[in-house]
Amino acid sequence: MSKQGYIARYFNIVRKLSQKKYCSYEELENFLEREFEMLQIQDDTLEFNFSKRTLQRDIREIRNILGIDIMYSRSQRGYYIIQDDYSSDLFLKTLEEINSFSALKLTNSLESIVYLEKRKPKRAEFLPDIVQAIQQKKKIEFHYQKFGEVDETIRKVSPVAIREFNNRWYLIADDRGIVKNFGLERMNKVSILKDKIDENIVFNYDDKYKYSFGIIVPSTEKPEKIVLSVTKKQAAYLESLPLHESQEVLGTNNDEVLIGLELFLTEDFISEILSMSRSVTVIEPKKLKDRISEILKEILLKYN
Repeated sequence: MSKQGYIARYFNIVRKLSQKKYCSYEELENFLEREFEMLQIQDDTLEFNFSKRTLQRDIREIRNILGIDIMYSRSQRGYYIIQDDYSSDLFLKTLEEINSFSALKLTNSLESIVYLEKRKPKRAEFLPDIVQAIQQKKKIEFHYQKFGEVDETIRKVSPVAIREFNNRWYLIADDRGIVKNFGLERMNKVSILKDKIDENIVFNYDDKYKYSFGIIVPSTEKPEKIVLSVTKKQAAYLESLPLHESQEVLGTNNDEVLIGLELFLTEDFISEILSMSRSVTVIEPKKLKDRISEILKEILLKYN
């Protein structure tokens, strides 16, 4: 069976057990068969092969690769997931990105009323191998081409985490003693190596990205106290989807809301401010006000 077929089976086993605890083998088999019938509408090369021996092998692979434990209860006569934590949430989101298994995308009756984003992140098919390497503490090797460059370089790194931002996936890895970000859309020929990850690598995700908007973490700058004046309407959007966990309301009046943040002044954050257009005014710090003003002047010159 193709890799897509295996991933489809893993995804649907976890999805079914997330929806209903204590599923019998027969329930899982019937569910998987129905799901594969829908998948075969899009890919007629997929074959459905399932048995109790296959299920036991899948359970081992789901545990080894994804850290999700599935057990069988004799008293309840069904299979169940021991933990329902972040790892399973990440697994489901990852595989949805890769394979588009959502019934909304497969049911013809909903095509006229449900419209989904057609832009998909490139190279998301590398995610299962990267997750597997992290779980098994193994190094990976890949070809990497930076934006604006013609030649590829070969990287051998120790993967420590993956991060999603703005519909793009990034690998966070130790590259010769330095933790770096690698965009998956710029990667090629990914392979898992036999070499084990160095146990001395120290990485704390929360500490590294505590003041980061997006994927960039400046190595020499300090986070800044930021104050934004936004319209009431824009404030409602920011309340429903905050820019950052440090976001807080500093004050409000009839016309505006003052929003406070503590962040690095990265290009990602500046682009986000510019995307709000007339709905936002930078109050502090001055260096951010000056940078926004400079960019707007450059833009204006292009249209004169």
